[in-house]
Amino acid sequence: MTRAAREGDMDLLLHSYSLRHYPLGHVFGIAREHGWDGIELVLWHYDAERVEDELTAAVALGGDYGIRIGCVGYAGRFTDSDPQVRAHSVEVTERTIRACARHGITLVNGWAGSLVRDPADWRVNGSAAASPHHYELAAAAYQRLAKVAAAEGVRIAVETHPAAVHDTVAATARLLAMIGDPVVVANPDPGNTYVFGGAERDPAVLDLLAGRIGYFHMKNCLPGEGQANFNVDTAYGCIDNVAWLTKLTALGGIPSLAIEYCGEGDAHPVLAAAPAYARRCLSLAARLLAAAPASQAAGSS
Repeated sequence: MTRAAREGDMDLLLHSYSLRHYPLGHVFGIAREHGWDGIELVLWHYDAERVEDELTAAVALGGDYGIRIGCVGYAGRFTDSDPQVRAHSVEVTERTIRACARHGITLVNGWAGSLVRDPADWRVNGSAAASPHHYELAAAAYQRLAKVAAAEGVRIAVETHPAAVHDTVAATARLLAMIGDPVVVANPDPGNTYVFGGAERDPAVLDLLAGRIGYFHMKNCLPGEGQANFNVDTAYGCIDNVAWLTKLTALGGIPSLAIEYCGEGDAHPVLAAAPAYARRCLSLAARLLAAAPASQAAGSS
């Protein structure tokens, strides 16, 4: 188990989508005000087509607030039916990786694309709509990107994201096995996978990704018909964050995790309370593991 995992001191990043209706300076200001370690910069706050200039400006702005960018988001179209669209998407993601490396940002996070049958029901999209060819397209794109990332010292996180071929932990494990490169890591998000039910609601499902988890998204949700309802505080809802973080820590932990508010209304109260809540969850996870039998502390649920 790593030092960070033992001590519960994973960096906490504020996901900039949480404040998607506000300028980036406000995101940095809120991060500084409430003690976040950094932010995840996502496409609501920068233009991917101009990533080099946009990221340079964002890093400089963060410096004004004393807040770093710990991760940069990408939104792939690697499974699109149009080969020109796929090629352009991979090229833009390559540029994003290189731009991150120039600023010492060592993690990008995102997804391979969207396959949508019914926008109102996440369960029939993504992996449920994917053919083996879609997985092959996604794997080939990530294998190419992995070569760039390895040379630049950047890791590529694949988020369990609605409508992507990797929308569940099981589907993400399948894709990572096809990619076969340790530079490409998983980013489980239990809030995104809750709607799929069954094993996807049990932290033990993370065993499928053992040794390949490089990032984590933390939020909460309420049941919805075909999709999650995110109009809920991080500390309340269907997700037992202590249980998920205990399992994540038992599997070795990660350097950082991002907390995201995807609901409607005023995100500020949620974001003000989230760092202390997350650190309390991590502390409880470390305590539980310290008190657990050796077999359980090694990763059993």
